Amino acid sequence: MIVLFAANLYSQDTTQSLAFKKNRPQKNNPYFYRPDLSYQLLQQFKLIQEANAGDALAQHELGIRLLLGEGVAADTAQAVKWIKSAADLNLSAAAYNYGILLINGWGVDWNPFEAFKYFIQAASKGMPQAQYVSGILYTDNLIVPRNWEKAFYWIHLAKQNGYQVDDDVYNELLTKVRSGFIDSVKSDKIALEKNISKDDVKAKSDLNVNNQSDVEKSLGLSFINFDLLEDTTSREIKDIELINDLERTDIPNILDTLRLKNAKSVKEIIGNDQIKILMDLCNNGSPEALTLVGKLYEEGIYFSRDLILAAEYYLRAIRYESFRAPFLLYQLTQKVEFNSLLQKEAQAQNSDAMFVWYGLSRFGYNNELINSEAIRMLQNAANQKHIPSLIELGLNFFTGDYIQKNELNAFQLWKEAEQSGSNEATIRLVLSEVFNENQKDKHKKLVSSLINFAEKGSVISQSALGYCFLNGVGVAKNKGTAVKYFRTAAFRGNRFAYEQLKKLYDELRPSLTEFKIE
Repeated sequence: MIVLFAANLYSQDTTQSLAFKKNRPQKNNPYFYRPDLSYQLLQQFKLIQEANAGDALAQHELGIRLLLGEGVAADTAQAVKWIKSAADLNLSAAAYNYGILLINGWGVDWNPFEAFKYFIQAASKGMPQAQYVSGILYTDNLIVPRNWEKAFYWIHLAKQNGYQVDDDVYNELLTKVRSGFIDSVKSDKIALEKNISKDDVKAKSDLNVNNQSDVEKSLGLSFINFDLLEDTTSREIKDIELINDLERTDIPNILDTLRLKNAKSVKEIIGNDQIKILMDLCNNGSPEALTLVGKLYEEGIYFSRDLILAAEYYLRAIRYESFRAPFLLYQLTQKVEFNSLLQKEAQAQNSDAMFVWYGLSRFGYNNELINSEAIRMLQNAANQKHIPSLIELGLNFFTGDYIQKNELNAFQLWKEAEQSGSNEATIRLVLSEVFNENQKDKHKKLVSSLINFAEKGSVISQSALGYCFLNGVGVAKNKGTAVKYFRTAAFRGNRFAYEQLKKLYDELRPSLTEFKIE
């Protein structure tokens, strides 16, 4: 499951460089590649002198200093000028870094297609980071048509040139490419210029300091095939996948905070502090955390085993478009004891069971109930102040699904859930006001709330922020930042965000054949 989404860096469309000063890359960041230490040590006057004389390395170093404000006042327009100049002199590090600026909209108009050209330029000169990026760009079906063979070609070259490619990524590519092509690439029968110049790209042994994790921070390179999202999955889901999915939230160091950085089993989730963090994520609408907690209930890890609550958490994750939960829920419903237990508990007016029965009907797992019966069961659960049911019933009233549209009823239900401590309900209320033209005076404050919730794992807040920045709702229009939020949400399975992302790419797509996507 492979696709690219640049998830980790703020984008800023700043041809007016003053705006960029508040939202530029931080000092000591790993995102930009610097090819030669000696140029970093040059005094400012000498550096400017050599840059003006046409020295590409000096131009590039000067551009980085101006971009980051290292020893000089930050000047984005001048930084971009010097980095681009060095890139156009065929310095691969500059081409790579200029590609980063373009794909994030930092100091330049957001343009992933121009970025692609510069990444390929650097990759063709033998820069492993650029080779890896170029390979990934052939998997996402956004900039260029998906081409697994070209993806494998570039990523294999990166690996051969010292770049640490994750084994799972490399092995998955192997399954998508013809064996004959793989053999040809490995035996160098298919070749591209691979010269590594001493004054351009570091020696292979020095590359480990700036490998996959740092490159992914600059571009958000992540692996998921959105063509498969509407299906379940045909393979077992591993514990390590559920754990590592938490990184999709875009919360810095989340696995370190949870003490799960190297965890391979959900059985390693045993601490009260770990559970508190996971439950907070659930309360903010994180499909990854909801799925993981569902698994804990299903397996009886930390919590007492409870198949009904497991199904409830899976259903809540599905509501947020989790791409793991559908299959896990399907497997759960196939267990012999599940259906009889569900029926028994629902008849006993157990609110969790009634919510689950409604959910199984709503999402097509169970056709025993007609729509009106399913809604009646949800209403019965909501009458017991069952928070997930209050939120779900409110959503039905708000959208007009399964029940006559009534926004006032929706707000009342969400406020009731909010009073019981539900951040999910608060987020729904904030979203309803953000998209209300009559609430423009509140939009700025509401967007601040969305940013806060997005930073705490709310995927629908991230998607909504993409919309806000794209359309200037509560903030100045900023396509680069909109793309950043859409990428983050799409990476987590949000279909609306992915469709918006594709639309943004298509609006800018050149007419050249290499960029044409069917």
